[in-house]
Order: sequence, then C-alpha cells, then structure tokens
Amino acid sequence: MAQKGLILAASLAAACAKDLPPPPEGASQTMIDFTMTQTAKGSRIWTLNSPRARVTLEGAAVLEKPEIKFFRKGAHASTARSRQASVRGDGKDVALVGDVVIIAPKDKTTLRTQHLNYDSKAERFKTDDAVVVERPDAVLRGRGLEADAALTDITIYRQETRIRQEPKKR
Repeated sequence: MAQKGLILAASLAAACAKDLPPPPEGASQTMIDFTMTQTAKGSRIWTLNSPRARVTLEGAAVLEKPEIKFFRKGAHASTARSRQASVRGDGKDVALVGDVVIIAPKDKTTLRTQHLNYDSKAERFKTDDAVVVERPDAVLRGRGLEADAALTDITIYRQETRIRQEPKKR
C-alpha cells in the first residue's frame, strides 16, 4: 500500500481534519491519497485510488470517492467511481456504494447503480439493486446484475430494454 500522507493517531486526525467522519470501529489509521493494487499471479486485477481511507487493524478499508481501474489479461477493462467503497481485510473484494458508475471504454458501455460488489476471485461484479446499462445502441434497465470487469458479459435480471434506432432519412 502506498500513501502520501499518514495520520497514525485518531486524536491527531481529529485535530488536523475536523471534517473527517468517524473512523470505522477498530480503525488504526486514516490515510490521505490512498492507493492500493490487487494482483494475482503477477498480473494487476485492479488499482484503487482514494483521497481518504480509513483502515482497520484487520486491514479492511473504507474509502471516500474511490476510483478503481479494473484490468483483464493485463489490459485496462473499466473504471469505477462511487461515493464510498470498502475493501475486505484480505484486500481482494470491493464493495462500491452510492452513485456507482463504471465505464468500459472499449465497448463504450456505462453501468450505473447504487451498490455493486466486485468478487476478485470470480472477476465479476454483482448487485441486487436497480441497474442501468448504456451502450451506443441500447439502454438496458433491470434489477440485479452479474458482469465481468470489461462489461462484455452481462446478465441483467428483471430486465427492460430500449433499442435506439436511427431516424429515417427522407
């Protein structure tokens, strides 16, 4: 884990930044300009950046305004942003919460929802919440989703689809 600034004591954090929300129970550190990378077999799975993170003694982190870049076979697959995120203590799985937006540039796909989990072992996003997936030729809406990191393999449950058609030329 790399960080530019580190505040070790909760009392020092309170004195330096009164606008910080209270740390999670068992918190040991508040980090500023937090960066974390998850790898498997030498390949990047995701890289996370957050202006502020609260880290517990167990290694779990609660992140403010995170940006996560997901990789597939070494290539950038998508970028996710949300109001908050949490990373489990083992540093693998991520939960994104609040105004979640994921953009997959290759297929020009955008996913929007309020809560999304990323399972790093399966390399899949999952949610039971309402979702909107926008592509250049379609808008898909539903409740519940499973998708790969590149948003190329998507299953939307309870789905509604609207196909965009070019207007006829006269």
